[in-house]
Amino acid sequence: MLVMATATTACCQTAAHTPLSCRIDSIIGSKRMTVGVAAECGEMSFSKNDFIRFPLLSVFKVHVAMAAIAKMQKSSIAPDSTMHIEKGLLLAGTYSPLKQQHPDEDIDITMKELLRYSIALSDNNACDALIKFCGGIDSVDTYIRSLGLTGFSLSQTEASMHSNPLSCRKNWSYPSSMLSVLRLLFGPDGEQFQLLRDIMATTSTGPDKIPAGVPSGFKVAHKTGSSGRIGGIKIADNDAGVVFLPHGKCCIVAFIMDSAEPDQTNAATIAAITREIIKEAMAN
Repeated sequence: MLVMATATTACCQTAAHTPLSCRIDSIIGSKRMTVGVAAECGEMSFSKNDFIRFPLLSVFKVHVAMAAIAKMQKSSIAPDSTMHIEKGLLLAGTYSPLKQQHPDEDIDITMKELLRYSIALSDNNACDALIKFCGGIDSVDTYIRSLGLTGFSLSQTEASMHSNPLSCRKNWSYPSSMLSVLRLLFGPDGEQFQLLRDIMATTSTGPDKIPAGVPSGFKVAHKTGSSGRIGGIKIADNDAGVVFLPHGKCCIVAFIMDSAEPDQTNAATIAAITREIIKEAMAN
């Protein structure tokens, strides 16, 4: 269902809206999309449409990577240990730099490289190899819940979403739930995921999303997600990550659902929202 955003130029005149929420409403304006936001920068926090279940798309690869790293540590599997992947498991027709580099052959790849392909390059085949390593997508969902996290659901693999694009809606999250994932991942209790933190800092997808809204010189670690279009409507265009400011971390989640706007507009919206959140954080 396409939910139309409406301009709220008068919102700043009411006590129910903060200046930041008004600026973000102004960014969204009358764009044909539904936007969900959650942010936490020190004591400053913000959320929008946190009651809506947004499709995660490839942002769920963060959850998968966390589960895989936890299993590696529990089983004493080092990051430089090798996984063998048979060529028949590498699906064609899905986004996969790994498949492009090995079009018709089995692959032996280290766990660290497999994680890098899945996160930094958003490789779908690499993600599904990690899901299989974890024992299936239900095991990933169970592990993330064991960390005390709620407000999400993971039931689909990249293969199942490729075969039925509408099923990607079944992997969903509230914005604040993804924010909780980032808070844990990049907090003191997330030190076990240092490998994932480092890989997220090398993400090459979505340079026009969160990174485009960050002042030059500040480090960003993030994970994007993006769907195809059905009837001209893009199911989701997402980014979630951490910006390292001089006075601390700023966790930002920006989800766009059911957009009839061009991809460039979706990305620019995420960048503009990020810019306003960081401006607010640095002013406090």
